[in-house]
Amino acid sequence: MSGFFPTFRKLWPRRATLPQRLALLRLIAVATEERLALAPLLEAWAADQGGLQGDRVFRLAHFLKSGTPLPDAVEQVPRLLHDEDVLAIRFGAQSGILATSARQSIAELNAELDDRRPTVRGAFAYAGVLALVFIAISLFYYIKIVPAINNILADYDIERPPALAWNIEFADLVSSYWWLVALLLIVASWLFFSAKRGRAVRESLFERVFRTWRQLRWADVLEKLSLASAAGRPVPGALSTLARYHFDPRIRRELLFARNEVEQGAEVWPTLAAAGLLTPQEERLLDVSERLGNRSWALDKLAANKKRRVRRRLRVWSALTLPIIALVFGGYVLAQALSLFVPLVEFIFHQL
Repeated sequence: MSGFFPTFRKLWPRRATLPQRLALLRLIAVATEERLALAPLLEAWAADQGGLQGDRVFRLAHFLKSGTPLPDAVEQVPRLLHDEDVLAIRFGAQSGILATSARQSIAELNAELDDRRPTVRGAFAYAGVLALVFIAISLFYYIKIVPAINNILADYDIERPPALAWNIEFADLVSSYWWLVALLLIVASWLFFSAKRGRAVRESLFERVFRTWRQLRWADVLEKLSLASAAGRPVPGALSTLARYHFDPRIRRELLFARNEVEQGAEVWPTLAAAGLLTPQEERLLDVSERLGNRSWALDKLAANKKRRVRRRLRVWSALTLPIIALVFGGYVLAQALSLFVPLVEFIFHQL
């Protein structure tokens, strides 16, 4: 029944949802493991899926049938998958471990799907909805209520209370720079809803404020190096693939530096430490694991430890963001209430 009713995602065509990404990655993993032709499976699923995502899957099947390699085909269909998923497919195809790489992404998405706790993005979305509601109510208040209160006070020669005077001064300030407020709202909306460029700007700003955010990118790199190492692929080759195709420009530059140094004969782990991927302690751990023959296990544990630390901090920040937003809007409501009721109290006492 839900398919007959319009939803926000149907009215606003954005990127694929998390369940849609999971379904597509599972189909790719199964087709690779069972050596099945992927294009017919995608066409059948696109017919069953319908909607915007069905059109995207059908386009992917069309590219595959025309002979386009899977990584290139996925990149040519905008908003079909997220950048992390596309990188996993590209890395798996280049390293010969496509099914393993897809399964690793599936595990990450399953963990994200099971985690129902509030996120920083959700907190800002909540703030945006509240801001729109408050703007509508405030316009009615300043256009209808404030002039009526001013007329009542003027008729009875009552001095304007400070709470109302400050509120009117604030409204005059906002009305003088309404174009700047409108521009900020437009930019904020673009940053929130844009699927690619806006996301890059969001993550760049977020990384500057919360520097641990970058560790998630590095943890993903370590996971991919672990997959390649477990499959017997050379680490320099995997590093070269990531340096060419990583979606984050900053991470890509650092990986290119590391790849160039390794190609010149430098050791892998000291070079990655110099690029900022590893701490000195992690470098020594990987050096020891190289000699003991458990390099893949060490890389996997380092990546999991990095992700666990960053996500714990993100949960703390998201838990703090909602109360701060509530306090800000609560303060605004208090200021509006004082500017409304203090003049009424003054009027009542004047009449006694």
